Amino acid sequence: MRYLSCKAETAVAVATASGGGKNISSANSGGKQEKPVKIRQFDYSDLEAATNGFSAQKLLGKGSHGSVYKAVVRGRRVAVKKPSKGQELSQEVNNEIEILSKIHSPRLVNLLGFTDDSHDRLMVVEFMSNGTLYDVLHANPSSSSRALNWGRRIRMALQVAKAVEILHSQKPPIIHRDIKSANVLIDRNYNARLGDFGLALRCSVDDYRLRSTPPAGTIGYLDPNYVTPDNLSTKTDVFSFGILLLEIISGRKAIDIGHSPPSIVDWAIPLVKKGKILSIYDPRTAPPKDPLVRKQLAAIAAKCVRSCRERRPSMKEMVNWLTGLSKLVPLHSWNINNPCLMVETMGRPVEYRRSQEGSHRGEHDPKGTFSRDVMRDSRKVCSDLGIRSNLMELMAETEAESQIWEEDSSARRRGRNQSRSELFTEKALS
Repeated sequence: MRYLSCKAETAVAVATASGGGKNISSANSGGKQEKPVKIRQFDYSDLEAATNGFSAQKLLGKGSHGSVYKAVVRGRRVAVKKPSKGQELSQEVNNEIEILSKIHSPRLVNLLGFTDDSHDRLMVVEFMSNGTLYDVLHANPSSSSRALNWGRRIRMALQVAKAVEILHSQKPPIIHRDIKSANVLIDRNYNARLGDFGLALRCSVDDYRLRSTPPAGTIGYLDPNYVTPDNLSTKTDVFSFGILLLEIISGRKAIDIGHSPPSIVDWAIPLVKKGKILSIYDPRTAPPKDPLVRKQLAAIAAKCVRSCRERRPSMKEMVNWLTGLSKLVPLHSWNINNPCLMVETMGRPVEYRRSQEGSHRGEHDPKGTFSRDVMRDSRKVCSDLGIRSNLMELMAETEAESQIWEEDSSARRRGRNQSRSELFTEKALS
């Protein structure tokens, strides 16, 4: 569900397709002169045939934006996005084509092509065989057998952080505006990819279209400071990523009316401030064994959702911190005959971390090399985060910020009994 009302210095770009049946080359992400991205223009009839006339048997998913179908095009499995009817949705498709035709990354659900039919434009994107992160986290809320291990969760959080950092590092930066678990797709290798760029804005100066672009996003993930276009910044995405990280940590939805309070922020952050870290971890699986890891993950998420956006970290900092944590938590990786544990980011297999006492004593590791590596990385991450022995000291905010937090919480509670327009009006006037 999305809701509108915003302002920022960014513009919705509209794709201008050129020439039928041609490949369109685009610049690679990060401004590097690498191999150009090939974007193909397809005939509408070919994609219609590949999806059996957009049959229900080919349907992968359906939402407010439209429907997504699986297909095989020129021997490759792809996903075909068919937008719903409407001028607003048509603009979102054009915007997504424009942005994805100029950026390509293994951390994104990349654009492969589109149809040049302005009345019913289709998009062809990479096929993600393992659904969405939302499905993985919430499809079987009572099942512990399918719960992700912590190495995998941290790795996925890192991959999404890298995706957002790639967007923010563009010149001008791209703000996604709709980061959520339902927009994180899982590929066949169980890697997380960020998708759905219909609401993304490319930051540029003095663009008249930007000033007429209202705020947009998904309830539960949307930065409460983002109430006018002027409030849009990269820190808007950081807040949404913080909600996503809390979702990964807790296994709870961003908004769940089955709990009180229903907002994941209103529930989790007070517990973090009180030092009740274990209370926010997914009960379907044992929390990370290392108390430092538990503490750091919670602190990182809390930093992202600070009410004062200037005090939120950048996505580059998020990538650095999560990279450090990924070195401390093994990623379970195995084949049928040879199960093993490894830390992917360190590039070498490691033994399973026995009890912390054994690891610290260097048992089965006479030189203590592994233990020293872990402790050194641990201290570095701790230093980067500014983590001290007293978590309350870490999470303490200024008196003014705490007051803002309480006002935001009160506003969110009042919003459950008000219409969205009334809530935005109240915030705009406060």
